[in-house]
Amino acid sequence: MNFGPLRAQQAILNASSLRINPTSKQAPPPQLHEEQVSRVVVQDSVEISEAGRQLAEGAIVSQAAKYFGTTQINDSLNRVLEGQPEEVSNAVYSMIESNFIVDGTVTDESQRAVLLEMGVTQSKYIADHYMEGDKAKEFLETMNQIASIALTRSTDPETGDISYTTPIDRPSGAPEDYVKLSEVMKQVDPQKYTAYMNDIKGGGNGLSQLLNFAQKVPQHPDWIEKYKERTGQNAELLNNTPLNNRFDKADTTSASAFMNSMQNLLKESSATQDSYMQNMRGFFRNLGVQVH
Repeated sequence: MNFGPLRAQQAILNASSLRINPTSKQAPPPQLHEEQVSRVVVQDSVEISEAGRQLAEGAIVSQAAKYFGTTQINDSLNRVLEGQPEEVSNAVYSMIESNFIVDGTVTDESQRAVLLEMGVTQSKYIADHYMEGDKAKEFLETMNQIASIALTRSTDPETGDISYTTPIDRPSGAPEDYVKLSEVMKQVDPQKYTAYMNDIKGGGNGLSQLLNFAQKVPQHPDWIEKYKERTGQNAELLNNTPLNNRFDKADTTSASAFMNSMQNLLKESSATQDSYMQNMRGFFRNLGVQVH
């Protein structure tokens, strides 16, 4: 294999950069291609002084990190939010962060369920007031998919790490039967996958581990079959996970009607924590809408 082109430039190898033909009897050299790689947005943490804590609610507004999820989810959100005011985009990503893929500070499962159902209903409000037609439909389908991902949340009892089951990420334009090599490696050779991830975390690109593994794949068609079986199971789980939403009947005709009906539905379900109404006020604040 000629590695000259790789030495001539700084190559970035994504797991999706290798195409595998599981029917081949000989081990062809892996084909490499360059593609755009998503960048992780890192936000600095800050210490707020006691005086700052006394500011009125809403005086400090933070910019939500952009949720990536998968290439397909990211592309969909980009499409439906194209041309929307910045407030709408920020409201959507803030909602994903505070209601769907919440951090470890929300440990109570019942509280997390309420927030998720609130987020699904807030998504409906955005679709009703800021989108129409196919864009509104695609937006709700995408948000429901993120909700399904959120329902798969699990926490490692030893490390406390939070993980989710997601659809297999495919590069834009990749066929439905696309094989993500790093996922195959993770499934059949966890030790090599750990080395691959450690190399990336250490500033590398995992190239040597991925190439070495790719050369073995054609001799093991059963690896591909196991991969397909696993991805099928994940798709079945995400597509058939029902979300019983206690806020389905919320009135989204106007901001004030939505706020009042959500408050009443929260009381009916005995979810009376003030944090839920703070969540609602934050939702409207991100949209730039004043609700009394």
